Amino acid sequence: MTVERAAGIGGMRQARLLAGREGLSSIVSHVNVLEAVTGTEDKWDLRNHLFLTTFHFAGNDTDRQVRAIRQLRRDGCVAIVFQVGLVAPLQPAVLRAADELLLPLFELPLNVDYADILTPLICAVQGEDAYFVSEANVVQQKLLNEMMNGGGLGALVSLLAEHFGRSVAVVDDRGVLYASSDNWMVADVVAQLPQYAAPGKTVVRQLAWITVLGRRADVPIDGYLIVNSPDAVPPSPSEAALLDQSAALLTLELAKLRVADETYVEPFRTWMGHLSAGDAEAARSLAAAESLDLSTVRVAVLFQHAEELQGIWTQGDAETRRIWQAIYSVEQKPRVFEWNGRLLWLPSVASGVSIEQARTAVDCKLRQIWSGLVDNGTSVWHVASGAPVEPAAQIYQSVRDAEAVLVLAPPELANGPIAYGDVTLDILFRQIAAQPAAQRWVDDVVGKLASHDVLQRSELVLTLETFFDSGQSHKLAAHRLGIHPKTLKYRLDKIEQIMGGLPTRDGACFALHFALKLSRSSR
Repeated sequence: MTVERAAGIGGMRQARLLAGREGLSSIVSHVNVLEAVTGTEDKWDLRNHLFLTTFHFAGNDTDRQVRAIRQLRRDGCVAIVFQVGLVAPLQPAVLRAADELLLPLFELPLNVDYADILTPLICAVQGEDAYFVSEANVVQQKLLNEMMNGGGLGALVSLLAEHFGRSVAVVDDRGVLYASSDNWMVADVVAQLPQYAAPGKTVVRQLAWITVLGRRADVPIDGYLIVNSPDAVPPSPSEAALLDQSAALLTLELAKLRVADETYVEPFRTWMGHLSAGDAEAARSLAAAESLDLSTVRVAVLFQHAEELQGIWTQGDAETRRIWQAIYSVEQKPRVFEWNGRLLWLPSVASGVSIEQARTAVDCKLRQIWSGLVDNGTSVWHVASGAPVEPAAQIYQSVRDAEAVLVLAPPELANGPIAYGDVTLDILFRQIAAQPAAQRWVDDVVGKLASHDVLQRSELVLTLETFFDSGQSHKLAAHRLGIHPKTLKYRLDKIEQIMGGLPTRDGACFALHFALKLSRSSR
């Protein structure tokens, strides 16, 4: 094994690298103690040796120390572990020599026994799997004791992080972060999570060791244990054994938390089902029986994957994981669940606030969510919120509002969350235009103009609508259309020619303006 891997085994984990970093890839085949350099070392094969020493034989003589490490390196030594306490701290000249020789030089605290290094390293060098399993069992017992004492998932993750000397996190199959040893964010590895792997299987990716958490080989993945590994170095045999053994305990603790979350959200899903079926009495009875807190339910938010057909939902892809992460980033325990091929979220709003305050609070949360999605390069979600309601029993109307928003053209939904109140007129025009009577009237009023647009690929309907939207101001209409005023004049003349003139009375102008809106909404 390499010197670098040896540095992560047994008591070596407490050693500090002083010099010779460029030699960490050298191979260790033997581990021994060195307390004398006699000049007869040529009788011994020192190749690929890692030596533990106090440098007592050289005392505080820097020159002797330098000569000693030069001789050892020349004879094939690949690393020296220097235990502090018996001689003065090593001088810069010694460290420079180690760097020059590409000889890793470690400093070991005095309280670490040689046995804590020799036994683990010798077993590791000899490839004794029994040792790795034994060492993993020791840590496993610590994890088990912590769990039995009620430490929970967070405590187990902290113990693993201490053992590995790396950041550790646990996420569920949706990519939701359930525990982490520090502020390390797992968002940058969520896209790399394996979708198909056996429980206990460890996958080494560019940024992490990822161990799949699952109860059985024939059930879906429950989650992932992620160990930060920016250097992409694979886990050592002992680390791999610990990853494998700790997976079972972590799976159990994660399952407890997931069950608690699902138990919390399931009554709200059922309650929404009663409301959507028009059974208000069943919804009221369920809310009373389950003691649901409906005081904070005011707005419904829908998330729809832009590239999915309605009714199709994929749980394990990277984009879906990111939306779950984004929602959990703004609420610790959100009421969110799959709903007709979309995600339905009932954000928590402070009880007793006004309609406007509820709308503002939800808009703020949605901006945070969208910002997180954009930062992660995700642009495949359409997000819509309905109008706030009071009381909560009317929340299904907010769901219908959000559904109506999602019917809008994709370009209108691609730039961030859209609230029903911001596009109410567009939605109403679309709904009215869908009525047969309205379609016949629109065709009578602007049918000729719309047909000309189709045949000539022109924009006369849009031009006239914008002209009326601008209060019949030629200058403002041309600016909004991005054309020259003379171009607008030419188009208006063409419109008059096709339609046989434009109305001048207010009522007739309003009727034509309304018909233009419906005409464009029906396409």
